[in-house]
Amino acid sequence: MPDTELITIGAFARACGLSASALRFYADAGVLTPAVVDEATGYRYYTPDQSDTARLIRHLRAVDMPLPAVAAVLAEPDPARAAALVDDHLAALDRHLSEVRAAATSARAALHPEPPGSPDEHDRDAPISTRHPAHDGRTEHHRASADHRRGVAASRSHEVNAHEDEAPAVDRGVRLSGPLLAAALDQVATATLTDPTMPVLDTILFEADPHGLILTATDRYRLATRTLRPQRLSVTPWSATIDAADLRTTAPWLRRQHCVTLHPTPAGIEFSTEPFAPTSPSVEREKKDLARASADPGRVAADSTPRLCRRSTEDFPDYRAMLAALPPVRTRVVLARTDLLDALETAGTPTISLRVRPPNAMTVLPCGTTSPEGARSPDVENSLPATVTGPPMTLHFTVTTLYPAVVGAVGPDVMLDLLAPDLPVRVRSADDGDLSTLTMPREPVPTQEPTR
Repeated sequence: MPDTELITIGAFARACGLSASALRFYADAGVLTPAVVDEATGYRYYTPDQSDTARLIRHLRAVDMPLPAVAAVLAEPDPARAAALVDDHLAALDRHLSEVRAAATSARAALHPEPPGSPDEHDRDAPISTRHPAHDGRTEHHRASADHRRGVAASRSHEVNAHEDEAPAVDRGVRLSGPLLAAALDQVATATLTDPTMPVLDTILFEADPHGLILTATDRYRLATRTLRPQRLSVTPWSATIDAADLRTTAPWLRRQHCVTLHPTPAGIEFSTEPFAPTSPSVEREKKDLARASADPGRVAADSTPRLCRRSTEDFPDYRAMLAALPPVRTRVVLARTDLLDALETAGTPTISLRVRPPNAMTVLPCGTTSPEGARSPDVENSLPATVTGPPMTLHFTVTTLYPAVVGAVGPDVMLDLLAPDLPVRVRSADDGDLSTLTMPREPVPTQEPTR
């Protein structure tokens, strides 16, 4: 194959509408492998004829199709049978949606009806945070809005005196969905910790470059990294370690903004509803949409005051060096996220064991649940369908450590990268971007039978 046909992973990601991190996830899942992987550098290269497959994967994942079903569609040589697989998945989604609607109808029937024309009736299908502002953090934001405005004004003053060679604001602004950013902050915030002796553990690292936006947090026992594909990327790379308490205060406001622009300042990161890009047709359309929304008398007015989240005085740990120092993955498991969550929620003990056996078995066993003869009691085992590659392995986890890494995952399934029983497990998931969380297993409890 001529080298001229090879495309770098970054260029291929832009061409097919996926992030580079999502492509790595799909490659490791065996769904879309690169055409060439450089043995010396590990760089991945694709060919132009793989673009159609990548776009198909993007569409299938957009309707929450699990990886095994995606693989089945891609492996089906008959287009009609492949389309039937997609139809089967959509029919299952329709059945689930019908069940949800039926439950919602029953819930509404159990409530007292509101008078006709009341705001609650008009906004009945609106998000809870819109209908009940008293419960969505708005009070805290109003209390802090004056401080935020003063901080934003101060940061702009600092920018005027910044170094002359600093890139213009238009080159550094990152624009993306407010609810998407708020959800990403919630996902990585599970790896933050309030410790007065180590304030850096209560921070989130923002890294922006021409390829995406990466959020990272760590509490020493977990490390969470979320990659996002913004609507507008930063032309020049930048990074900032931001106080997590400020971000937690700002998250409810972000959920109420259609789009926000992140702009780094000497004081922190400013979150604004105004785009930094020059006027363009897309910006003009957005302004018209906002004007129409403002004319809607039933619309709850959103506070568009910019927010400033402060920089930390601490340097974020070099997490990439730590990741690079880990040994190669020995065993990889792919399974449905809901299956694993159900097993963790019904474990009944604070510590569980994961017994992984190739090619398709993973058992979740509450630690300490054995019969009087010392044999495992079959009624407490929870065997989950999974795709396993690599040697068998048994690991032990505290449920409160593993559960947040799984519940915050994106997409319908999770991938577990297992290194050794006493090394961190990487919990990975992907849709448009990806989420990766390192979580530490624990030593087996004394009542746990020895690993065979």
